[in-house]
Amino acid sequence: MTVNSSQDLVKPVSRIDKFKLEYGPLLGLWLFLRLTTSIWAAMFSMLRPLTDIERLIPLWPPTMPFHKWLYRVLLAPWQRWDVEWHLRILTEGYQAGNGTDAFHPLYPWLAYPLTRLGVDPLLALMVVSNLATLAFLFLFVRMVEWEAGPAQAQTASQWLLFFPLTFILFAPYNEGLFLLLSALTLLCARQRKWWWAGISGALAVLTRQQGILLVFPFIWELWEAHKGDARRMLRSWRCWLAIGLIPLALALWALYRALVIGGGQLSFASPYALVYSMLISSSADQVGGAYFIIWPWQAVYLALMRLGAAPDVDLIVNLTLGVLFLIVVFIAWPHLPASYRVYTLVTVLISFSYHTGMTHPYQGLPRHLFLAFPVFMGAGHSAWLSRRRLLWAGGGFAGSCFLILLYILETWVP
Repeated sequence: MTVNSSQDLVKPVSRIDKFKLEYGPLLGLWLFLRLTTSIWAAMFSMLRPLTDIERLIPLWPPTMPFHKWLYRVLLAPWQRWDVEWHLRILTEGYQAGNGTDAFHPLYPWLAYPLTRLGVDPLLALMVVSNLATLAFLFLFVRMVEWEAGPAQAQTASQWLLFFPLTFILFAPYNEGLFLLLSALTLLCARQRKWWWAGISGALAVLTRQQGILLVFPFIWELWEAHKGDARRMLRSWRCWLAIGLIPLALALWALYRALVIGGGQLSFASPYALVYSMLISSSADQVGGAYFIIWPWQAVYLALMRLGAAPDVDLIVNLTLGVLFLIVVFIAWPHLPASYRVYTLVTVLISFSYHTGMTHPYQGLPRHLFLAFPVFMGAGHSAWLSRRRLLWAGGGFAGSCFLILLYILETWVP
């Protein structure tokens, strides 16, 4: 009589079971936040219905035709701020001088095929944004597991998903797509997959101008791959070609904007003027006021002057979220790989260097900072006691609900 060994009694784990084990909690949390953000947005939209469908169709009870009621509940409340610009690009295309060319093209381009299939433009933007967000979350977990293990991955994902501004990932904005592409760039660079990193970095630039900042961690990884040997690194021309895809994508978009759309022309007055004209369209002031890139301490000083002279909700929220993000940076910094530190540092410095005029200084600051997502990976190494976990999750969720209220009422620009 043979006795089965303990190995024979262990059943092989199927791919589906492995997926459920690794990503089930993350998927459940994503679904929970997807549902709750929609509920809060719909409820708050009753306080200030801005679109025609919000004014004509009541939130409750459900009315016929049912699909229009669903549109009013799930989609219409999100049609605020930058969403209007993405819709205009998607339905009317880019036009010179009207502000549309201030937005990079990949996000509406990905939504366009869905509209050709008959999908409503706002729904198409929402589908692209939410699928990109879900893919980013899966990739984010893999990145943390690759760097630190599964225990830190779970903690890091909770740090990320319960940061108050995370609600923007569930709106029809381009943050989810940008985070997906920038995460792919950073991971591929860490794994020495230079061409994949270059391609994803180029796509990130076509999503947001901050994608150009991915050049810095890319170069750092190249430096480490050659063990600090500058001569060997400079001779790796294939790697430099891969890195060059990122600024090349920005240059091609700037030329397309200038020559095809007919938007702001490139300025060759100085290197600074050339880079500035490539990054920011001359019609960007039609979107959210003036845009300037100055030294971060100057921008902070101007914002604090405005706060002391005439405080408003927009500035108070932006500075509060900015300080909160810096606290997360402080917690995460010792646990980040060097290239992620480089990316975090340049992103934070550039974010605090944006000055958007004295009426609304630091407009969009939290969204710009949020692009430095590796800080949530580093925060995953911190001690995560049950009380601290509950405080972060509860406080972050409450803060997110409050920000959704301000967003729906259009009293704060995310």
